[in-house]
Amino acid sequence: MAKLVMSLPENIHPHTFIHYLKQTYDLPDVFYVDTWPVGDQICAVVNPELAQYVTVQHSLPKHPALERTLNHITGFKSLVGLEGQEHKRWRAVFNPGFSTAHLMTLVSGIVDDCTVFRDILVKHAEKGDRFLLEEAATGVTIDVIGRAVLRSDASMNAQTSENEFVEAFRSQLTWLPKSGDMNPFRIFNPVRPFIFLYNEYRMNRYLTKVVSNRLQTRHDLENGNEEKKKRGKPILDLALDEYRAEEGKGSTKNLDAGFLKGVMPHIKVFMFAGHDTTSSTICYAAKAISENPEVLQKFRAECDEVFGPNIEQTAQKIKDDPRIINRLTYTVAVIKETLRLFPAASSVRLGQPGYMLQHEGRQYPTDTFMTWPVAHALHHSPKFWPEAESFIPERWLVKEGDPLFPIKGAYRPFEWGPRNCIGQELAMIESRVALVLMLRDLTIEVAYDEGKDVKKSGGLPRTTPEGERAYQILIATAKPAEGMPVRMKRG
Repeated sequence: MAKLVMSLPENIHPHTFIHYLKQTYDLPDVFYVDTWPVGDQICAVVNPELAQYVTVQHSLPKHPALERTLNHITGFKSLVGLEGQEHKRWRAVFNPGFSTAHLMTLVSGIVDDCTVFRDILVKHAEKGDRFLLEEAATGVTIDVIGRAVLRSDASMNAQTSENEFVEAFRSQLTWLPKSGDMNPFRIFNPVRPFIFLYNEYRMNRYLTKVVSNRLQTRHDLENGNEEKKKRGKPILDLALDEYRAEEGKGSTKNLDAGFLKGVMPHIKVFMFAGHDTTSSTICYAAKAISENPEVLQKFRAECDEVFGPNIEQTAQKIKDDPRIINRLTYTVAVIKETLRLFPAASSVRLGQPGYMLQHEGRQYPTDTFMTWPVAHALHHSPKFWPEAESFIPERWLVKEGDPLFPIKGAYRPFEWGPRNCIGQELAMIESRVALVLMLRDLTIEVAYDEGKDVKKSGGLPRTTPEGERAYQILIATAKPAEGMPVRMKRG
């Protein structure tokens, strides 16, 4: 481990260690890593069939480490950490809001937020300045998830103004303990608990007001006998409908504090997961498109075919016919290939007594281990992916039987099974809209360490062995190093 650590950037995401351990020492598809005293004992799974076994056929419960991190954001157990009937209950409450059919009714608002994002990028292109793309992408994804979950008729304006919830939320993420940090002054920072409490108070105050106002609005509409439509409703509204049906309560006025208290952790985890992962995907996809001329050419050719050559009409055409984005097959392939090379997260499960993984004639116990199907390691494995380190969108367009055709279960950015990501369709819709509005006439140029030595930092390399400077770091989820500084360019 020490030798491997010295060959990689200091703050690189822990999931890359599993990949490089396996490749460097030719380890089997299941192996153990003891990270004491930094972290938990790990049973690493880098095999499609075994990953399916752990998450689908015999789904293991989520590992407590995940909830320990999320509790700083949600305050209580959320959909991510709940198990058994409680998880099924709340998943059923939120499923209608995250259905493809319903999300299509929200596309017009998503376009509005992505148009603001584009305008901001155009200004950067005109100034020619250096800025953090991840920060700009975070603003638009917060606006989108806020509109989708809380208020479909209004934006949170995270891109253009200050917002109490956004400020507290991002502060909370900044203060999360860093994985693998062994500095006791940072691990046991006495200020951190007070910051967490203050930020939690601010987030709860904001959300309580928004949710309460929404409930009152729903009650007023019902009393006025106005037509009840599901089109364009925020996910919160559909969750309320499902909750009322389950509880047998016919009016929002009859709701007790149970809904308000129960829904709060889930809203916060949606806000977290919905913006955190998608913002990174937008950054890496924009980088890949801009740096690969053939990909850029095919991407723009598809946009011209679907929307016509007039770039200024793109946003309105999507708003007039949201399903037009379903024709962006090459753009979807670009996003999938981005998520293969740069998955934002993966599922960590808690091994159980007597739960064995069978592989190549050997049994691997899981009891007490963090049983981890490591998406990053699996996505980069040359055993399962031809030209694993190359950006090849075409592997998502070829027919079965082609050497590039993905192996079943080898692609897991959103996981599989009953605990898969509930917001994956929203992420794909948002990514398509953002990239189309962003890159039809703009490109980015990464701008790390301008004028500085880019090879070493404190004796450690500044790039991965493959030469990637925008490697992933861990801040709750995987993000591009240093926020991916770029310059925006016309053309």
